[in-house]
Amino acid sequence: MASSSSAAPSTTSPFSFFEWMVARRYLGATRSGKGVSLISIIAFAGIALAVATLIIVMSVMQGFRAKLLEQMLGLNGHIFVQLNGDTTGMDELIAEIEKVGGVLNAAPLLQAPAYITTPNGGEVALVRGMRQGDLLDIKDIADTENIKSGSLADFGVGNNGGNKIALGARLALNLGVGAGDAVTLTTNGGSETAFGRLPVRSKTYLVGAVFEVDNSQYDSTIVFMPFEQAKLFFSASGGSEQIEVRVADPDRFQQYVPAIEALAGDRRMTNWTRIIGPYFEALKIERNVMRLILMLIVTVAALNIITGLVMLVKDKTGDIAILRTMGATQGSVMRIFFISGALIGVLGTIAGVTLGALFVTFIDEIENGLSRLLNTDIFNAEIYFFQSIPAEMQLGEVITIVGWTLFMSFVSTIYPAWRAARLDPVEALRYE
Repeated sequence: MASSSSAAPSTTSPFSFFEWMVARRYLGATRSGKGVSLISIIAFAGIALAVATLIIVMSVMQGFRAKLLEQMLGLNGHIFVQLNGDTTGMDELIAEIEKVGGVLNAAPLLQAPAYITTPNGGEVALVRGMRQGDLLDIKDIADTENIKSGSLADFGVGNNGGNKIALGARLALNLGVGAGDAVTLTTNGGSETAFGRLPVRSKTYLVGAVFEVDNSQYDSTIVFMPFEQAKLFFSASGGSEQIEVRVADPDRFQQYVPAIEALAGDRRMTNWTRIIGPYFEALKIERNVMRLILMLIVTVAALNIITGLVMLVKDKTGDIAILRTMGATQGSVMRIFFISGALIGVLGTIAGVTLGALFVTFIDEIENGLSRLLNTDIFNAEIYFFQSIPAEMQLGEVITIVGWTLFMSFVSTIYPAWRAARLDPVEALRYE
């Protein structure tokens, strides 16, 4: 009987069915192996929640960055040629720039702040003077779903561009106006001259269209005005007059700069990274720091496996001694406890990825439900810019999270498994 009992375990290959069976039973709440111990459940839940939290937070931060970058680069140009009031040969320069490979379009742009008023109140706005065709080239503006009232058909039509402008939806709401209503624009005053400051200019325009681009900052501040009309209106107070260039790949705008620079001559050039780049660099740093902090949380959760396995080794001291006397090697015992810990890590990681993916998928529904339950607006568009929570899971990010979690889970099992393997069966059975 003794020879047959010792033969089976000693001849088993590494990670055999026998080792997996014993490891699974050791995770049980009782000696029968039925159920799961409380310690194992806590370790499993800790890893699952840590992984899910890391996936959710990184997905939301990535979604914010991608959505914000898409909107900013969609509504704004990528390379800018400053005209500094010298518009000589501007149309010819635009035509030459549009011939550069990779350039989608080039257009004149005049930007200036103004105060817009109605009988219901007033707001500070940023006026962007553009030609109708160039405005219609902006998908977020020209898309019929984004035009909430009115139309851009008459934008720029009439003497000196006409008198119709386009307002962001939140700006129109704050002013209490819609398509067809009149608003008054006032400049902030002209430059100082030998005869004093040039006078403030004020003019009444009609709201031709109201647009919404799902960004509260743009929807509450932007006013589009026909380019020719903007030149006349801001002739006294000035404004930033430039050529706005859009390219096929904004992230690699540097490859287009030399050709455009050769055409622009001594005119100063800038690009989108100098205008909004620092903001996205700050987001990138914040995202990296958040990833590091959450990975430390995953590490802490994985270390719970050590506590669980150490207690398991103490609880199963007699069983380990019996296995050794039956012929189980130190390697076999070590693998049994390694499998026990690894199972917690692997199953916790799978559960965490599943939970995180479900949360990201239904994040808007969850936010709406919590807002109704708590009777408050959890995701305020005035603060976070967007009407809904942008979340974007990236495969590379998920692989990194899974890899780190499994690595820490496996590392956490090594010491308790080694301790179990080093147990002296004689000493263990002496106290049984």
